[in-house]
Amino acid sequence: MRRTSWAITGLEAGVLLFVGGLTLLYLNPFWHFDEGGFLDWRVHWWNAICEVLTAAGLLIGALALVGTVAVIVSRCAGRRSWPYGVAALLAVCALVWVGPEGFTRNLDAHFEWNSADGFNVFRLQAWDEAAGTWHPAGSSALQSIVEIEIQPLLHNYFKLNDWQKMNGDISVKVAKIIPIAWPVALGSGGETLEDPDETPLMRAAVQGDLKTVRQLLSETTSAGVNALDQGGQSALILACQNPKTSPDVVKALIAAGANVNLRSRNGYTALTWALARNNNDVSRLLRRAGGRP
Repeated sequence: MRRTSWAITGLEAGVLLFVGGLTLLYLNPFWHFDEGGFLDWRVHWWNAICEVLTAAGLLIGALALVGTVAVIVSRCAGRRSWPYGVAALLAVCALVWVGPEGFTRNLDAHFEWNSADGFNVFRLQAWDEAAGTWHPAGSSALQSIVEIEIQPLLHNYFKLNDWQKMNGDISVKVAKIIPIAWPVALGSGGETLEDPDETPLMRAAVQGDLKTVRQLLSETTSAGVNALDQGGQSALILACQNPKTSPDVVKALIAAGANVNLRSRNGYTALTWALARNNNDVSRLLRRAGGRP
């Protein structure tokens, strides 16, 4: 009876620690920038403590689950003690098996999120060197558990950005035996964020890729030329943010119907950026087209 009660208590403690850690991750009050424009250092300590709680919950819950199975087998075998020895032996064998290659593995978590629906996509993936592509990593159960652990952190991180939707990737470490997971360097360069509203034309324009810009313009209407990202910036504005932008790129965009006086959400026009970047050739071209700063 005592072994049964300990197993049940362990399961209850594991669930409480796991749920409590996740709840505290959601409630982290330090997700903001300090006066120097840096992320409040206390956010990392809070997250670390909460991640320890969730990890402890998973570990205790897993051990209690193994213990529960051992109790059931022991009862079925006439209350023999050998099932407990077998359970302990299996745990040791699992540690020895994964030990040489390390107890964690590095994965990538790809996500697609918007403020209305939350996460539409959350997918663990690993890079296949031979094929040169990403492939799904882990079972659906593993995907679900890791998603539950990582989403509170991403949810709070997204509050630092005024985008209403974003796609991206984040590096994640996942324990091999028990699916304890944590993000790597979230907020410090460990993540890649993309604006779903950013078009291929915008990306080509900001890179100054004249050949691609011309190719895309041949397939794009004037409305597409003036499409906006979530910052209210068009391909022309983004092109002018690059101090090395060629006048030919700007000329091609204007000829395709780009609005030279469109203002982004921060109030900047293409000419404002060209002047700030000291790109005199582009500035003269925009002024001749009627552009205003």
